[in-house]
Amino acid sequence: MLVQVLVVFVVLGLLQLAFALHTRNVAVDAASEGARRASLLGATLAEGADRTSQLLNTALGSDVSRDVRVFETAVDGQPVVRVEVDATLPLLGPFGFANTLHVSASSWKERERVP
Repeated sequence: MLVQVLVVFVVLGLLQLAFALHTRNVAVDAASEGARRASLLGATLAEGADRTSQLLNTALGSDVSRDVRVFETAVDGQPVVRVEVDATLPLLGPFGFANTLHVSASSWKERERVP
């Protein structure tokens, strides 16, 4: 009987770990897609934030504690778009502490070529 209880808790723990990893992977993918969208020629930073939020809401459901930031910076003098996402990492089922998962992604900003 005790072994069965132990097995149930181990399985539930593994499922929770899988759910947390899925949440993290979705957040990383959404940040990457948002950075790519905002870095396209003629695109705005707001479009990148909208794309990121859309992907997060579709895959994980809407969460008011989620925070998406998009900004432009420079690396070695070249423009780069960076997207940062703060989300809730699920600790017990879908519940967890707000803004405990921090992920970011960046993409080189497209520029027009000058002949």
